[in-house]
Amino acid sequence: MQKKYTAPVWTSRILQDEDLQSISSIKDMVSCSLSLIIFSFVFCILNLRAQHDGLASPPKSIGTLVIHWMRVEKIVGSSQYFLLHLCTQAGTYIKEFVHGDLGRTQPSFGSILGTRAEILRLDVTEVKMDCFLTE
Repeated sequence: MQKKYTAPVWTSRILQDEDLQSISSIKDMVSCSLSLIIFSFVFCILNLRAQHDGLASPPKSIGTLVIHWMRVEKIVGSSQYFLLHLCTQAGTYIKEFVHGDLGRTQPSFGSILGTRAEILRLDVTEVKMDCFLTE
């Protein structure tokens, strides 16, 4: 399943046209979240314990995030506020990807651009479910 989002984002420096083009050129990027990896490890341990005790397994979790594409749209009259459009794998932690989660998510939107980035709001604009796709 894929989800599309739009989010107003603030950056600590003015982004140049080259920055916007570099973000737009990224396709199918995999970002890794240390928080998700730790979360996955804890669930793995719980899963092993549950299997040992004959209990139901807890839900699975992964530590990677897939960003299929990104595009940055300038907001007229503003040099440090932008609209970020993303298409991601369902389950991707968008807020953590944008601000980097204190360095635990790499690469992040901010680390790619070499700036601090903060997400102000997050809107889901489309959901594509594989089960409804026709061949």
